[in-house]
Amino acid sequence: MRSFAAFAAILCLAGPAAAQTEGDYTIRSRADLQAYVDAFNGHDYATQIKYYAPDVAYDVGTLQIRSPQDIADFYDDFHDYVDEHVEIARFAMTGDTAAVVLPTRFEARETYDKNGLTYEAGSVREIVSFAFYDLKDGKIWRIRIARYAGDASDFE
Repeated sequence: MRSFAAFAAILCLAGPAAAQTEGDYTIRSRADLQAYVDAFNGHDYATQIKYYAPDVAYDVGTLQIRSPQDIADFYDDFHDYVDEHVEIARFAMTGDTAAVVLPTRFEARETYDKNGLTYEAGSVREIVSFAFYDLKDGKIWRIRIARYAGDASDFE
């Protein structure tokens, strides 16, 4: 088993790499994951879901989604109520796993109370997540997310 300290060291050292070629929606580098995040932040769900394996499993809190289209549908609805912006603060990749520190800002335009999530209209929430992306042939196959209690500045 690898220690957390070794994992943290990898997250601090991993830097940017060249992006994939046009039309190659696989994750092989930080630049590839940034392209995926850019699609997410731009609400380009058609592009976002091209990065997923057909049997993707997305687990965050009590929310479990099991298909690319269901992920797109969830976010299409969620983003009708809440503005969300994700950044990559740290990235590490080994084999078929990418580990990422993701500071995220949520601004609720309208109250959202669905899928075990509640955001009151006018509220602003900033969180930091640790995300683990398991890949299958470069496609995101499994997404697991945990929250970090500290501040995003801990990763600057």
